[in-house]
Amino acid sequence: MSQKLEWVKTTDVLHPLRTKADGQELRIRIGDFPEESMYTLLVGEQEVAQFDDWPKAWSRPKK
Repeated sequence: MSQKLEWVKTTDVLHPLRTKADGQELRIRIGDFPEESMYTLLVGEQEVAQFDDWPKAWSRPKK
């Protein structure tokens, strides 16, 4: 999760952020924190990582 990524907002409430890297779509799903991790990273339809702290190399969309 050290690759620099710029995320953009979506209208999908289950997956509110997306970006592309290496030709693949990446999405963020928000978890039911604290019972679940705050974020889940999906590449295509596959869950690849769950995490609570936003990676420093990733840029969140401006509000």
